[in-house]
Amino acid sequence: MAGQTAVAQAAPRKSHVARGIAFAALGGICWGFSGTCAQLMTSELGVPVTWITCVRLLLGAAIFLVACLFKNWRSLRAVLRDKRSLLRIAAFSMFGVLLTQMSYLSAISYTNAGTGTVLERLGLVVIMFIVCVRVRRWPKPRELFGLVFALGGTFLIATKGNVGALAIPAEGLMWGVVSAFALAAYTLIPGKALAKWGSFIVTGLAMLLGGTVATVFVQPWNIPVHVTPDLVGVMAAMVLIGTFAAYLFYLQGITDAGPVRAGLVGCVEPVSATVISAVWLGTPVTPVDVVGIAMIVVMVLLVTQREEAPAKGEGGLDGSPDDLPPFEGRASLLGYYSVRPAVHDDFVRFQEVLEDGHEALEALGIEEKGSKKYPSERRVMRAIDWGTAYVVTIPDRSGSEDAAAEGERIIGVFAVDARGDAAYARSSGAHWLTESPDPPDGEASYAALHWVTVASEARRRGVGMFILGEAERIAKAAGKRSLRCDVYEGNEPMRALLVEYGFSPCGSIAIRDRLGRERRRDVFERIW
Repeated sequence: MAGQTAVAQAAPRKSHVARGIAFAALGGICWGFSGTCAQLMTSELGVPVTWITCVRLLLGAAIFLVACLFKNWRSLRAVLRDKRSLLRIAAFSMFGVLLTQMSYLSAISYTNAGTGTVLERLGLVVIMFIVCVRVRRWPKPRELFGLVFALGGTFLIATKGNVGALAIPAEGLMWGVVSAFALAAYTLIPGKALAKWGSFIVTGLAMLLGGTVATVFVQPWNIPVHVTPDLVGVMAAMVLIGTFAAYLFYLQGITDAGPVRAGLVGCVEPVSATVISAVWLGTPVTPVDVVGIAMIVVMVLLVTQREEAPAKGEGGLDGSPDDLPPFEGRASLLGYYSVRPAVHDDFVRFQEVLEDGHEALEALGIEEKGSKKYPSERRVMRAIDWGTAYVVTIPDRSGSEDAAAEGERIIGVFAVDARGDAAYARSSGAHWLTESPDPPDGEASYAALHWVTVASEARRRGVGMFILGEAERIAKAAGKRSLRCDVYEGNEPMRALLVEYGFSPCGSIAIRDRLGRERRRDVFERIW
């Protein structure tokens, strides 16, 4: 099964870019429609925000998790045993999902769908500053211009140009600011969990936890809400169209058009919320509102837009994490590195990355025995045919020869074999954490990890740790109990990486190949 992250999609094909843009726009429109539904329920049907939050989160969680059961029930079962991911999902649920819902819906209840959505988008500025602090850099000129447009647009919306008074309730402005900070938490907290388990599982579990906690404290059954057919219809539309369909459309947009195009097209959300609210509910929109909304949209475009890629050899890794745009869309789209199974067209680049690894071993003073370097070209091609070889990619728009396809560049390679490794059965000296039948006589209870290699220009940027996380997720999805690997005795960087991730040393073994030649390796295993 493909080891893909929430945004780990293959590069968009030219014939599907237009379709992807259309789907991304539909996703943004659906999110805007969700805000209008919230405005209708709070202002005209008199439904409290707390009641809407509880019902929407629980219904949304049910749909997402049912979809996960049909789509990938093994991963859903595995994540429940991953304590580290569950803690991150819990933080995402409380400070991201639940706080975002409460503050966003409250802002809409005091203002309107368009204004609430625009104020929420100020979270991009918060994200920008957090990213700048993390990577220790000053905001770039386009980001500073974005800040100016954000403050100017907020001022126009809040005052209608009258400096002496607020044109919207102070409570609405306060909840709008809170929703901006909540959006930052919603975006930044779940990154690792999303990369490991995907947006459907993480979103579904976060909604379930947030909805359960909100229900326990709010007790919506004690809130006097008159449930009418109109209310049922609006809530159903909000959950099905404004939540589930929005995710489906937007993720398909990313698949076809890529995350950058989809993220920019998604800026239609505040505009759609304003237009739908004005047409459906008759919410008045003044020329000053239009100018303020336009300024916020310009801010979104400035903050999310990538700068031109540097020429090869001038800027190091194209689009390095230090230059990662602070925001590319909603939290499920924040992923930067992507993983997919290797295909035949990747063979040449796969070998080039492996050669980088051989040079790194030589620099460490490790001499590979034998006339041929490991793995052989034949073994790599066989792994590609079997679907056990994987590549790590980043977006690439430089047109370099290293690009595997339009918009994609390979910066790392690895292999995960769910059948185990017969060489381990022929070795001696290992003290494995788990017992397993020896392949090929029985089905291994572990998966074997091999060939973890990062291209020279992409090292020290978290790619190795990302590979280990993806390898674990692939092994879990295959129903394995653990992940095993072996490294050269002098490969201290890889040993340190494995221990940091949570692998346990299991001794030093002598691996004998079919010709009887012996190689010494340190072995590691991680169980869950």
